[in-house]
Amino acid sequence: MKDLSKIELPTLSGARLDLRPWRTADAAAVAAMCDDLSVARYIPLPSPYTLADGEQWVGDAERKWRQDHWAQFAVTRRETGELVASCGVKIDVERHSGEIGYLVKKEARRTGVASGAVRLLVAWCFDELELGRLQIRAHPANTASRRTIEACGFQYEGLLRAYDVVRGERTDDVIYSLLPDDPGPGR
Repeated sequence: MKDLSKIELPTLSGARLDLRPWRTADAAAVAAMCDDLSVARYIPLPSPYTLADGEQWVGDAERKWRQDHWAQFAVTRRETGELVASCGVKIDVERHSGEIGYLVKKEARRTGVASGAVRLLVAWCFDELELGRLQIRAHPANTASRRTIEACGFQYEGLLRAYDVVRGERTDDVIYSLLPDDPGPGR
């Protein structure tokens, strides 16, 4: 694994999407995207999600990368620059691994945004950061996210019982993993 202290967050470009570092100007779009219970249904987000929450998210992104090794990206449509999702990876330096998370705004679902963003992030994690493992967790009932994860080549590993807390309630998660040499469409 490369020394993360020497790496600046890049812009990752695909055919239809760009993953770029967050900007202060993104705060209102983040607030609008996250202030939707269908977005926050399975993940612990404040509700209501305010402009102040969005400002804190984008304002804290650089520190999270430098101190916590949590790379967070704004996902935008390449042609228009419209913010359509958030995608990131929290890196465990000791284990040379990372956990990917993402959310997609309601209007951009079922358009390939999540799988496109995850594939760009996977390539960066394996090719540039030289990680040895990636994982993604999802709520068992989140079938759309589970389909995305599987379409990106991640392999199901199991059920994590009462693993997370969402809006004060314990919830299960399922966990998937991808290794650099795994076959399939992950990269």
